[in-house]
Amino acid sequence: MTQKTKLLFFLLASIILFQHCTQRENVPELQFDLNGESKLAFLNLSTSPMQIKFEKWSSIPIEVTIVDTLLNPEASVDIYLKNRSMDYVHLDINQRNLDVFMLPGSVDTLTFLDNDSIVFSGDLSPINLFLFQNAKKKLSFNHLNQITAMATHGEKDYVRLNEVNDSVLNIRLNNLELNKSQLPDWYVKLEKERLQYRSVATKLNSISYRKEMLQMEDSIPDDFLADLVKSVPLENEKFIGESSYMQFLHEYANLKNREKNKTKEKVDSSDEPTSIYMAREIDELFTGNIKDAFLAYRTSMIIKHVRSEYDSAVLDYFSDDQMRNFIKEYYFSSVALKPGSGMPYFFLINEKGEDVESKDYLGNVVLVNFWADWCKPCIEEFPYENALVEKYHGKPVKIVNICLETKPERWKEYITKYGLEMDNLYADEVWTKNLKIKYDIKGIPHSVLIDWNGNIVENRSKTASKGADELIDKLLEEMEL
Repeated sequence: MTQKTKLLFFLLASIILFQHCTQRENVPELQFDLNGESKLAFLNLSTSPMQIKFEKWSSIPIEVTIVDTLLNPEASVDIYLKNRSMDYVHLDINQRNLDVFMLPGSVDTLTFLDNDSIVFSGDLSPINLFLFQNAKKKLSFNHLNQITAMATHGEKDYVRLNEVNDSVLNIRLNNLELNKSQLPDWYVKLEKERLQYRSVATKLNSISYRKEMLQMEDSIPDDFLADLVKSVPLENEKFIGESSYMQFLHEYANLKNREKNKTKEKVDSSDEPTSIYMAREIDELFTGNIKDAFLAYRTSMIIKHVRSEYDSAVLDYFSDDQMRNFIKEYYFSSVALKPGSGMPYFFLINEKGEDVESKDYLGNVVLVNFWADWCKPCIEEFPYENALVEKYHGKPVKIVNICLETKPERWKEYITKYGLEMDNLYADEVWTKNLKIKYDIKGIPHSVLIDWNGNIVENRSKTASKGADELIDKLLEEMEL
């Protein structure tokens, strides 16, 4: 261990000791934040590279951020994530599972040392250390979730299935109780509540999943479902946006809908959009902020997966103006680029500091590639993108790489390191947000093919490594006609 590494380790240990002594006194305000963001920082003080992979899912709206980056020794990376509610992120570190807890506004650092050691520092370090210890004891969420998933698929007796679910819940609750001295009191109480919601949601989901997907008919005891949903409070504002609670509300609404339809000889048919029918059902089941949050959750699912079933009249069912405006903007901002639509405008800088506008590329076939320094699949595209630059040298073709979510010095470092020959443009935080909306970017790498008139040929087109040149060749042939 170098002198620099020793000093950093000493400072980290001092910070952690201080945080451990003060953490229990600071009870966070637990509430949903539409503008919430969290920071996860990674520092590698080991002698080996660290492969960091994870998916960050959000409930309101339904979306995912995918991270895949290689962190070399003595290197660090800061990753900013949308985080509107309390949440867990399930990391894969060199193929080891690890859970990390986050709150809106939290800032936490994971420092990797040799011998598979990790030092946690930041707002939630005692909690994340506890979760790290759980992973070592095979008590991670992924491991225990697999047990319940296997039971859902394999247990023929539904009573036995519930016994398995209850045993997993008890393992988690007992583990919390055994380790509560090292954890903030607010977290222990909060997690016990959350686990109850997860257990109920799992049981409700298993019924419909086994029936609809596995064609298994379960014999359910009388009053079982009624007693199950009564075992936890229906409306609990501090859990708005948290995945287990939102899943519980989802399963509860589905249960009530099934019960309602059972009382009818024939379900009424209607030409009204699904979003309106859904909104009316939710309005009957929930109140206040819970109603608005669950309506936003379900509406975002419709917009994302069955957009044609969205009707703006659903906005009338919202009581909260902020949530109403959020869904209204989400609908318009989530429009996928259609072939023939105009290339969304941008005004960015290149590595020389020169201004570049989207209109500068008129008259050329353009392949736009969006990337970030933490995205390994993006980096793997670089040689293929350089090859396209060489292949189309002297022809009306431009390969344009736009860097997102990356510090400007890191962007320039990568241009040199990988010898990037394409047009390299940089998007700051404001332009990154703008581009992700206008180009419907859900994950990267993301490529867009544009014709010589500035019109979209294909959004989410083939990347350079997947045969984008075949599409470009066809467009060049059309230009010559």
